[in-house]
Amino acid sequence: MGGLIHRRSFCSVLLAMAADAFNGFRRKKLWFPCKYTALNAASLTVLAVAMKLPMDLNTVFINSETDSIAKFTSLPLMSAALNNLMPSLGSMNDKELLANAAGLSILVITITVNMVIQVIELQRSLVHVMILCAAMLVSLAMLVSLAVSMLEMKQRLKRLFHEKHGELVLQGFEMEDQRREMMKYWVMAESSCPQFVVARSCVCTASSVITSFFYIADTLVHVLNGTNTNKPGKSPYGVYTKRILDIQSIGLGMAAILATLRWFTILFSCSYSDTWMVESYWIQTLSDCRNSSACIKIWPNRWGKCLLDAKWCVLTLCILVQSFTVLASKTLIFFSRFMVAPFVFCFSHINKFARRHHDTSPGDLNYLSSYVLLLDGEVELPTSLVRSMCREDEGMVQKGREKKPSNLINLLHKSDSSNTSQITTLVLAHDCWTLQVVTLTSIALALPNFSRYQRKQLLSSVSEGLSLAKIVEKAFDTNANAKGIRNAASATWVELLVYSRWAKIDLTSGFQRCRNWEQVLHELSHKAEEIFKEVKSEEVQDSSMGNTLKCQARAVAANSMYRICETILMSSGIEESCEEMWERLCVMIADVLATCLTNLPHAIIKMCQQSCIEKRDKTVREAFLLLGKTEEVVGIVRRQKRSCVDHDNDAIPVDC
Repeated sequence: MGGLIHRRSFCSVLLAMAADAFNGFRRKKLWFPCKYTALNAASLTVLAVAMKLPMDLNTVFINSETDSIAKFTSLPLMSAALNNLMPSLGSMNDKELLANAAGLSILVITITVNMVIQVIELQRSLVHVMILCAAMLVSLAMLVSLAVSMLEMKQRLKRLFHEKHGELVLQGFEMEDQRREMMKYWVMAESSCPQFVVARSCVCTASSVITSFFYIADTLVHVLNGTNTNKPGKSPYGVYTKRILDIQSIGLGMAAILATLRWFTILFSCSYSDTWMVESYWIQTLSDCRNSSACIKIWPNRWGKCLLDAKWCVLTLCILVQSFTVLASKTLIFFSRFMVAPFVFCFSHINKFARRHHDTSPGDLNYLSSYVLLLDGEVELPTSLVRSMCREDEGMVQKGREKKPSNLINLLHKSDSSNTSQITTLVLAHDCWTLQVVTLTSIALALPNFSRYQRKQLLSSVSEGLSLAKIVEKAFDTNANAKGIRNAASATWVELLVYSRWAKIDLTSGFQRCRNWEQVLHELSHKAEEIFKEVKSEEVQDSSMGNTLKCQARAVAANSMYRICETILMSSGIEESCEEMWERLCVMIADVLATCLTNLPHAIIKMCQQSCIEKRDKTVREAFLLLGKTEEVVGIVRRQKRSCVDHDNDAIPVDC
């Protein structure tokens, strides 16, 4: 049973690495960002189970050669896993970094101690195991080194982003210029992506070199020794050990290939200054901790002095170790350049030949190169990498075009900005856009004698429009002043879409007895008034937080329904038929959505201004996807020449 669980743990690790490899190849990012593998509690648990063999002190494998090889193979596999997990450090916050790095350190140190105990007891393979354990500890030290410096790296990248953002002028550009301006944010987001910053750092690159080197060396050792995994011997894990070894070999080979590709990619696309110096962000966090006394309690006696001195000595030692790690990594990268120099030479000439006839002119990329965000010690990224970023944004826009909201486009064609109705003007002054759209849709669905197809078509069109309107409202409601109204609109829409009800009233059958649209609106207005009064009385009787929020949402929805129904009744002619009222309501819905979606380009730009560094590349990617998806929608509403919300005070990004 233990062998089966062990094998499944290895399989899960292997599948996660394979998924990240596929994602990296698909997106042409051969530094392989961590999307499916991440350093967290789940991955630590899986790694602990996968490392059961080297941690097993109760069973000393003397009779089975396969078991011994499986034990030894687990060590380079752990080193490779550490290298593979390094980019994921960029997507964690400070507390997660501390907790996960501490948990991983405990796991690796436990494995090392257990393996040393076993080889000393067996009195064999001592040198081999010591080398593998040393490589594993070096990989751990590099990972911890990156974790310690990650906070300062992010802070500096945030400052660089704000500086570049202050240089951008985002108002007054037309649709054809919007993508050009968004490309600046794309380049800033991609170049400052914490995972990419970690992957191109000297420490992570050196770790990839070590992983590749030890995989080659370990393979040669097994080949030269002529190891036979089919030798007979009694194993406490039975036949599972051979299968575990096979999976280990596949996983180790895959991890080594990924590490080698990452190493080559960084050397091809990024370069480092040849000055052997330690940039301040590597040791800034440790220096701040050494100079601060906020985290410890000081006593006014000799024990307080001893505590401060001990803290200063420990952190000084950590700074020296950190500096040594960085310098050793840079030295290793310097010498590794000579190893791959022939490949770099061949690749550069092949690349130049391939791009000679259809290369993008340098002038098209010069304006973007200045928006590449780099840390101290990093040399400017090559034009080929910036060009690759530009090609990726084209793919996102094209993907968005394939998902255009066709039903919404058909509905927006009914809108007419030259004939804005009284109801649209009134509700625009009071409600958020989504709530009035939901209320108008509820009224339309309550009208009698309309086919199921017409209702379904309207729901589909409104559903597509609301998904975009929510983005606009969220972008401009930065202080969450209208959050309660938006929550009421969302709750009302879910009830309408799923159950065809408004305030628990069935809209498909509840008004069939009504002979015309006037009776429907009178009943809806009367129901809304009753609900509003009922909610107000309940708020006085019950002041618990949960019920209060729920009552507020019902009151907001009821108030909107009452006002809209009364306004329609006062502004409509008695001679109108139900069919004419249906068309009129559809035009109202289209007018409101068109007025809202006029602000969509500015909402997309605000998505690009997301300054939460861990999510910035994701939000910019979503913004480009939305740009392609809404090109036709924005074209329709702009041709109608509707006015936008005042954006003068909405161009400042907010830190998350």
